[in-house]
Amino acid sequence: MKSAPDARATSDVRVADAAGKEKKQVARATYHHGALRQALIDGAREILAERGHEQFSLNEVARRAGVSTAAPYRHFSGKDELLAAVAEQGYSTLVDSLKRAVADTADARERLLRLAGAYVRFAHEHPDLFVTMFRSQPGADPVGHDSFEVLLRAVVDAQAAALVPAKPSPELMARSLWATLHGLAVLSLRQPHQRFGMDEPPEDLATSTLSAIFGL
Repeated sequence: MKSAPDARATSDVRVADAAGKEKKQVARATYHHGALRQALIDGAREILAERGHEQFSLNEVARRAGVSTAAPYRHFSGKDELLAAVAEQGYSTLVDSLKRAVADTADARERLLRLAGAYVRFAHEHPDLFVTMFRSQPGADPVGHDSFEVLLRAVVDAQAAALVPAKPSPELMARSLWATLHGLAVLSLRQPHQRFGMDEPPEDLATSTLSAIFGL
Protein backbone atom coordinates (compact mmCIF):
# COMPACT_ATOMS: atom_id res chain seq x y z
CA MET A 1 0.00 0.00 0.00
CA LYS A 2 1.44 3.35 -1.03
CA SER A 3 1.74 6.00 1.65
CA ALA A 4 0.16 9.39 1.09
CA PRO A 5 2.57 12.04 -0.17
CA ASP A 6 4.00 14.27 2.51
CA ALA A 7 2.21 17.63 2.36
CA ARG A 8 5.28 19.61 3.36
CA ALA A 9 7.45 17.93 0.70
CA THR A 10 4.79 18.57 -1.94
CA SER A 11 4.62 22.21 -0.89
CA ASP A 12 8.41 22.56 -1.06
CA VAL A 13 8.43 21.14 -4.59
CA ARG A 14 5.74 23.58 -5.67
CA VAL A 15 7.64 26.51 -4.17
CA ALA A 16 10.85 25.40 -5.91
CA ASP A 17 9.02 25.01 -9.22
CA ALA A 18 7.43 28.43 -8.85
CA ALA A 19 10.81 30.00 -8.06
CA GLY A 20 12.35 28.33 -11.09
CA LYS A 21 9.55 29.50 -13.36
CA GLU A 22 9.77 33.02 -11.93
CA LYS A 23 13.53 33.09 -12.57
CA LYS A 24 13.03 31.97 -16.17
CA GLN A 25 10.29 34.57 -16.65
CA VAL A 26 12.60 37.30 -15.29
CA ALA A 27 15.37 36.15 -17.64
CA ARG A 28 12.97 36.11 -20.60
CA ALA A 29 11.61 39.55 -19.67
CA THR A 30 15.13 40.92 -19.33
CA TYR A 31 16.05 39.53 -22.73
CA HIS A 32 12.82 40.83 -24.23
CA HIS A 33 13.68 44.35 -23.10
CA GLY A 34 17.15 44.20 -24.58
CA ALA A 35 19.12 44.12 -21.35
CA LEU A 36 20.53 40.62 -21.74
CA ARG A 37 23.50 41.80 -23.79
CA GLN A 38 24.62 44.13 -21.00
CA ALA A 39 23.91 41.48 -18.37
CA LEU A 40 26.22 39.11 -20.24
CA ILE A 41 28.94 41.75 -20.42
CA ASP A 42 28.58 42.49 -16.70
CA GLY A 43 28.73 38.78 -15.91
CA ALA A 44 31.83 38.39 -18.06
CA ARG A 45 33.55 41.20 -16.17
CA GLU A 46 32.69 39.58 -12.84
CA ILE A 47 34.12 36.24 -13.92
CA LEU A 48 37.28 37.83 -15.30
CA ALA A 49 37.81 39.68 -12.03
CA GLU A 50 37.28 36.51 -10.00
CA ARG A 51 39.02 33.90 -12.15
CA GLY A 52 40.94 35.59 -14.94
CA HIS A 53 40.98 34.56 -18.59
CA GLU A 54 42.12 31.00 -18.09
CA GLN A 55 38.88 29.87 -16.43
CA PHE A 56 36.51 32.10 -18.37
CA SER A 57 33.62 30.33 -20.10
CA LEU A 58 30.53 31.43 -21.97
CA ASN A 59 28.46 28.79 -20.18
CA GLU A 60 29.29 30.31 -16.81
CA VAL A 61 28.34 33.75 -18.10
CA ALA A 62 24.97 32.37 -19.20
CA ARG A 63 24.45 30.66 -15.85
CA ARG A 64 25.03 33.89 -13.96
CA ALA A 65 22.60 35.74 -16.19
CA GLY A 66 19.97 33.06 -15.53
CA VAL A 67 19.56 32.10 -19.18
CA SER A 68 20.19 29.02 -21.27
CA THR A 69 23.65 28.33 -22.67
CA ALA A 70 22.27 29.09 -26.14
CA ALA A 71 20.97 32.56 -25.23
CA PRO A 72 24.34 34.42 -25.41
CA TYR A 73 24.68 33.43 -29.06
CA ARG A 74 21.77 35.70 -29.88
CA HIS A 75 24.06 38.62 -29.07
CA PHE A 76 27.59 37.28 -29.56
CA SER A 77 29.05 34.81 -32.03
CA GLY A 78 31.20 33.34 -29.30
CA LYS A 79 33.52 34.02 -26.38
CA ASP A 80 35.89 36.23 -28.38
CA GLU A 81 33.12 38.60 -29.46
CA LEU A 82 31.86 38.88 -25.89
CA LEU A 83 35.37 39.68 -24.66
CA ALA A 84 35.68 42.28 -27.43
CA ALA A 85 32.51 43.94 -26.08
CA VAL A 86 34.05 43.91 -22.60
CA ALA A 87 37.18 45.53 -24.06
CA GLU A 88 35.10 48.25 -25.75
CA GLN A 89 33.48 49.16 -22.44
CA GLY A 90 36.91 49.10 -20.83
CA TYR A 91 38.20 51.68 -23.30
CA SER A 92 35.14 53.85 -22.68
CA THR A 93 35.77 53.66 -18.94
CA LEU A 94 39.42 54.56 -19.50
CA VAL A 95 38.47 57.61 -21.58
CA ASP A 96 36.13 58.78 -18.83
CA SER A 97 38.87 58.30 -16.21
CA LEU A 98 41.40 60.27 -18.24
CA LYS A 99 38.96 63.10 -18.90
CA ARG A 100 37.98 63.33 -15.24
CA ALA A 101 41.63 63.48 -14.23
CA VAL A 102 42.20 66.70 -16.16
CA ALA A 103 38.73 68.22 -16.08
CA ASP A 104 39.55 70.92 -13.52
CA THR A 105 42.90 72.16 -14.82
CA ALA A 106 44.05 73.98 -17.93
CA ASP A 107 47.72 73.85 -16.97
CA ALA A 108 49.60 71.88 -19.65
CA ARG A 109 52.18 70.42 -17.27
CA GLU A 110 49.58 69.38 -14.73
CA ARG A 111 47.39 67.80 -17.40
CA LEU A 112 50.25 65.65 -18.70
CA LEU A 113 51.22 64.47 -15.22
CA ARG A 114 47.63 63.75 -14.24
CA LEU A 115 47.01 61.74 -17.37
CA ALA A 116 50.11 59.67 -16.67
CA GLY A 117 48.96 58.93 -13.15
CA ALA A 118 45.38 58.23 -14.21
CA TYR A 119 46.47 55.69 -16.84
CA VAL A 120 48.51 53.59 -14.43
CA ARG A 121 45.91 53.98 -11.68
CA PHE A 122 43.24 52.68 -14.07
CA ALA A 123 45.31 49.53 -14.68
CA HIS A 124 45.50 48.90 -10.95
CA GLU A 125 41.85 49.59 -10.27
CA HIS A 126 40.71 47.34 -13.15
CA PRO A 127 43.54 44.83 -13.70
CA ASP A 128 41.54 42.09 -15.42
CA LEU A 129 39.65 44.60 -17.55
CA PHE A 130 42.97 46.23 -18.47
CA VAL A 131 44.39 42.89 -19.61
CA THR A 132 41.22 42.13 -21.58
CA MET A 133 41.41 45.46 -23.39
CA PHE A 134 44.79 44.57 -24.84
CA ARG A 135 44.11 40.88 -25.44
CA SER A 136 40.86 41.40 -27.35
CA GLN A 137 39.97 43.15 -30.58
CA PRO A 138 37.23 45.78 -30.05
CA GLY A 139 34.65 46.30 -32.76
CA ALA A 140 34.40 49.05 -35.32
CA ASP A 141 33.74 51.86 -32.83
CA PRO A 142 36.92 53.92 -32.33
CA VAL A 143 36.78 53.72 -28.53
CA GLY A 144 40.43 52.73 -28.25
CA HIS A 145 41.47 55.67 -30.38
CA ASP A 146 39.46 58.06 -28.19
CA SER A 147 41.71 57.36 -25.21
CA PHE A 148 44.76 58.09 -27.36
CA GLU A 149 43.18 61.36 -28.51
CA VAL A 150 42.98 62.58 -24.89
CA LEU A 151 46.71 62.01 -24.51
CA LEU A 152 47.46 63.51 -27.92
CA ARG A 153 45.67 66.76 -27.07
CA ALA A 154 47.67 67.02 -23.86
CA VAL A 155 50.92 66.54 -25.80
CA VAL A 156 49.93 69.24 -28.33
CA ASP A 157 49.29 71.65 -25.44
CA ALA A 158 52.56 70.69 -23.76
CA GLN A 159 54.51 71.30 -26.98
CA ALA A 160 52.79 74.66 -27.45
CA ALA A 161 53.83 75.61 -23.92
CA ALA A 162 57.42 74.46 -24.63
CA LEU A 163 57.20 71.90 -21.82
CA VAL A 164 58.30 69.06 -24.10
CA PRO A 165 60.33 69.14 -27.35
CA ALA A 166 58.54 70.48 -30.41
CA LYS A 167 59.87 67.53 -32.37
CA PRO A 168 59.04 64.75 -33.07
CA SER A 169 55.43 65.21 -34.17
CA PRO A 170 52.68 65.27 -31.53
CA GLU A 171 51.45 61.87 -32.74
CA LEU A 172 54.85 60.23 -32.37
CA MET A 173 55.41 61.92 -29.02
CA ALA A 174 52.00 60.76 -27.79
CA ARG A 175 52.63 57.19 -28.98
CA SER A 176 55.99 57.14 -27.20
CA LEU A 177 54.42 58.50 -24.04
CA TRP A 178 51.60 55.97 -24.20
CA ALA A 179 54.08 53.10 -24.67
CA THR A 180 56.01 54.30 -21.61
CA LEU A 181 52.89 54.51 -19.46
CA HIS A 182 51.61 51.16 -20.68
CA GLY A 183 54.93 49.53 -19.89
CA LEU A 184 54.86 51.01 -16.39
CA ALA A 185 51.31 49.77 -15.89
CA VAL A 186 52.18 46.23 -16.93
CA LEU A 187 55.37 46.18 -14.87
CA SER A 188 53.65 47.47 -11.78
CA LEU A 189 50.84 44.92 -12.13
CA ARG A 190 53.33 42.05 -12.36
CA GLN A 191 55.50 43.64 -9.65
CA PRO A 192 59.02 42.82 -10.89
CA HIS A 193 59.73 46.55 -10.70
CA GLN A 194 60.13 46.31 -6.93
CA ARG A 195 63.46 44.54 -7.44
CA PHE A 196 64.80 47.71 -9.06
CA GLY A 197 63.73 50.16 -6.39
CA MET A 198 60.54 51.07 -8.27
CA ASP A 199 58.37 50.63 -5.21
CA GLU A 200 56.41 53.86 -5.43
CA PRO A 201 52.61 53.76 -5.57
CA PRO A 202 51.53 53.21 -9.20
CA GLU A 203 50.31 56.77 -9.73
CA ASP A 204 53.48 58.29 -8.25
CA LEU A 205 55.60 55.93 -10.33
CA ALA A 206 53.97 57.25 -13.51
CA THR A 207 54.30 60.93 -12.67
CA SER A 208 57.90 60.63 -11.42
CA THR A 209 58.91 58.73 -14.57
CA LEU A 210 57.31 61.33 -16.80
CA SER A 211 58.99 64.12 -14.85
CA ALA A 212 62.36 62.40 -15.22
CA ILE A 213 61.99 61.93 -18.99
CA PHE A 214 60.77 65.41 -19.84
CA GLY A 215 62.14 67.39 -16.90
CA LEU A 216 58.66 68.48 -15.88
